[in-house]
Amino acid sequence: MTLETAVLLLALAVLGFVLVYKYLRKKPKLRIICLVLLSLIALVLAGYIGLTLLFVYAVSHQPPTL
Repeated sequence: MTLETAVLLLALAVLGFVLVYKYLRKKPKLRIICLVLLSLIALVLAGYIGLTLLFVYAVSHQPPTL
């Protein structure tokens, strides 16, 4: 997965939070399930993005080899 795809999916997960709160007010069980799933997805994507940025930083600041 590319970094751009991960950022797009994270943005869609955040949009999902908004839509769940807006459209699932009368179904509390379904709302909780959706929010838990979206939270897990957002957590995994945020971790992936963070680790990718850390890896790119580490590679770009690597000392030259002799």
